[in-house]
Parts: sequence; C-alpha cells; structure tokens
Amino acid sequence: MFWVLFFVIVAIAFLKLPAFRKTILVITIVLVASIVGYVLYDRHEIEVSKTLVKPEQLEFSALRFGVGSFGSTYKLTGRAKNTSRYAVFAIRAKILALDCDDKANCEVVGEAEQVLSLFIPPGQARDIAETVYFANGMHVRGHFQWSHVITEIRARAD
Repeated sequence: MFWVLFFVIVAIAFLKLPAFRKTILVITIVLVASIVGYVLYDRHEIEVSKTLVKPEQLEFSALRFGVGSFGSTYKLTGRAKNTSRYAVFAIRAKILALDCDDKANCEVVGEAEQVLSLFIPPGQARDIAETVYFANGMHVRGHFQWSHVITEIRARAD
C-alpha cells in the first residue's frame, strides 16, 4: 500500500511541478551517464588486461593430461610460471585431443576451450589442476595425444 501511495504522489508531483520534472530529468541524465561511463571504462580495462602479458612470458612445466573422474572429463595438471612484470589472473587455452596412428598421422577428436583461473604474481609459479570437459565425448582408436594453444592471458599491474 505504501508503494502505491508513493508512486501516486510522485506522479502528481511530476505532472503539477515543473521544478520536480527538471530535477528528475537531471537525476536520470546523471545516472545514465554514470552507467555508460562505467561500462565503457570496464570494457577498456578488460581489453588492456588482455595485452599486458604475452604467451611467451608464461613457462609451463610438467603438463599432464589424463582421464578424469567421469564421462568425457580429463584432468590437466602441471605448473605455470609468470616471467612478466604483471600479475596474471586468468589464462584461456584451446585444448585439442588427438587420435594418432603408428605413423604419427593425427586427427583431432576433441576440442575444448578452458579458462585457467590462476593468480600468478610476477616471477612466481602456481600449480595447475583443472578439469577439462569435451562436449561430444571421444573414442581414440590409436594413440592418445594432446596439444594446447594459449589464446588469451588476462593480467593487471600490482
């Protein structure tokens, strides 16, 4: 009941008082400008965060890719070292599962895009332990191999 009464009073004030209309208009313009400014700033910060660290500034070691606990899941483990001067907080990788024959002819039988949510300060390393899911499942007839490509690194200055 209170809200109905409140909106009725606001509607009457909006229709009868020109100063109230101007105040509401100014408040609306300020709110819209603030929201647009924040969205533009956030988009800019995201784009800048993608350019601070190059893939060659991350060193990966002891990477292993094995069968996970159920279905089409696999476990990615290893270590990532950040050699840049920025703190890394996300790494996006494309992971390919390959079915290879004895002559090293390989076919891609699975593809997954994985975000590694790691916080790695400059000059430090962190262990990786991620579950990777392949949407369509896989059946490997020959030898299982895998490869990865870093597609995006998000970082920030500390």
